Amino acid sequence: MRRHITIHTEPNNFDEQELVTRAQNGEANAFNPLVSKYQHKIYNLIYKRVGDRETAKDLCQEVFLKAWQALPNFRGQSVFYSWLYQIAVNCCIDFIRKQDRRYVLGSEGLPQNPDDTLRIIETQPSPCEILERKELGHIIRKAVQQLPSGQRLSFRLRYFHELPIKQIALRMNKSEGTIKTNLHHARHKLRNMLRPYLQNEPFPW
Repeated sequence: MRRHITIHTEPNNFDEQELVTRAQNGEANAFNPLVSKYQHKIYNLIYKRVGDRETAKDLCQEVFLKAWQALPNFRGQSVFYSWLYQIAVNCCIDFIRKQDRRYVLGSEGLPQNPDDTLRIIETQPSPCEILERKELGHIIRKAVQQLPSGQRLSFRLRYFHELPIKQIALRMNKSEGTIKTNLHHARHKLRNMLRPYLQNEPFPW
């Protein structure tokens, strides 16, 4: 069951370092003024990244819960807000990563251009998010390499080179029905092969 941080309105003229130290010693009441001071900044940061108010509220709560749990590890090498800011960014990245994975595995079929799979979030991505999306594109391409030769070639010609079914059939000297069957089985196998990515497990291939 989630623990909820009680948020109280407190004056800002407090000794932040003293409150951090007290909170590190287990005083929950010392943490509440820190929450009050930074909750709006953290909420706005998250909202700009996820674009949904309810999601931003949930993630904001999660950030302060994680901060409270990780507080004993805070060594004061940076200011408290910088440390809190990084926790918020990481929460956003984790959330966006999960959304990307659900999109890939829940779609009816893969988009014509594999890179389109990565264009989920319309807001300007951060460098960390760009790396996450490049990783996903790389994994999709590796998965395609594991397909049987007929399915692999059909898939690459259709989705990588954007050829119509008729041209693929002529190039492979197969019927259009065979190409459609190849693509159907390829999409099905790819969704199964990418399932570990959703579950954060290692790939057997």
